[in-house]
Amino acid sequence: MIVAYLQKEGVKFYKIKDGKIAEIPQESLKFTQFFSKKILIISKELLFYTRKNYPPIPLAKLKKAIQLEIPEFFPISNLDFTIRVFEVTEKGQIVDIWAWSKDEYERIFKVFPFQYVIPEDLLFVDEESALKIFSSRGIYHLIACAKGKFLGTLSLANLTQKDIELFLAGLTLTSSTPYQEEIKKIIIYGDILKDMNLKMMVVRIPARPYPVSLERIPKINLKEFKIKRVLPFKIDFILRVPIYALVGYSVFLYFTAQNYDALIKDLKSKISELDRKIASLENREGAPKDYSALISEVNKKISETVSPLTIMNELAQKIPLGCTVNRFVLNEKRLEMSMTFEDPLEVISALESSKIVKSVKLEGTPIKKTGTRLYDFRLTLELESD
Repeated sequence: MIVAYLQKEGVKFYKIKDGKIAEIPQESLKFTQFFSKKILIISKELLFYTRKNYPPIPLAKLKKAIQLEIPEFFPISNLDFTIRVFEVTEKGQIVDIWAWSKDEYERIFKVFPFQYVIPEDLLFVDEESALKIFSSRGIYHLIACAKGKFLGTLSLANLTQKDIELFLAGLTLTSSTPYQEEIKKIIIYGDILKDMNLKMMVVRIPARPYPVSLERIPKINLKEFKIKRVLPFKIDFILRVPIYALVGYSVFLYFTAQNYDALIKDLKSKISELDRKIASLENREGAPKDYSALISEVNKKISETVSPLTIMNELAQKIPLGCTVNRFVLNEKRLEMSMTFEDPLEVISALESSKIVKSVKLEGTPIKKTGTRLYDFRLTLELESD
């Protein structure tokens, strides 16, 4: 998967594979992102957070209510947000709300079409009850969580043991459950407060060359953070797709027939010309002329033509199940196709194994269909003779 980590100073890109995290340059995105999950992380310094009480209403209605009220909570106009229900009581429900400006990440989308957006705070929340401390760009961040619930956060330019003690003591919750009492461990990333002496377990983890929150991404369920985008067509279009496919196939047959009609006419014209010259030769006296070059040209033209039935049979055997051929243009030994499938490389590999295919070339960049795992792509095949 590819991750864009958005901060005030800009965005950095990371690749996560087999438990390893490595920063990558933006220029390499065009070679790496086609078949990877693309995730945008909103760093802590860009997040706004609050906790509110709401009546016990369904989650869908709760989100709509918060969407109407949220401009009053935070000093930003063009914003996006996510929520977590902290606790449900008899009187209502306690809701955590994170928000951030959409201005910057809408510009990022043009070069990095991300599929998921995650506020960084939520990457520190897991079933382990602990206070986590790390630093980023000269700021110390404290995040407390217990039993999968977010308890609170604090960011300071300077950090002392007293600050930590006050933060733990000040985790006041509008809840009858004393979650703060569950925190008996502190996890510190890097060399922060080496001489700290608290009455609880302290676990020190070496500083990372990347944001520590990225380590949690492979462990979470990304579906919660999937962004929804409006599809560029109406639902009735889907119902017309079979008709469009039939029309497209009819057009393909028509133009293929036209292509072969032109080829046949060309051959007939050359044969007629040959017949005229032979007849003229028979009516003349003298030595016969050599027409081997003309005959050779006609034979060569015929030999370079590949039967469309041969090609169709070969495609039916080679292309993977589920792959759709949207366009098919055959011109002598050159075949152009537009196709749809979830793995263009698998299609290319299958076609290259065919005995009648000399080479396969991918034309342009595969384009992913919105909301699906499918890609539209174009191939050009150079064919062997029959």
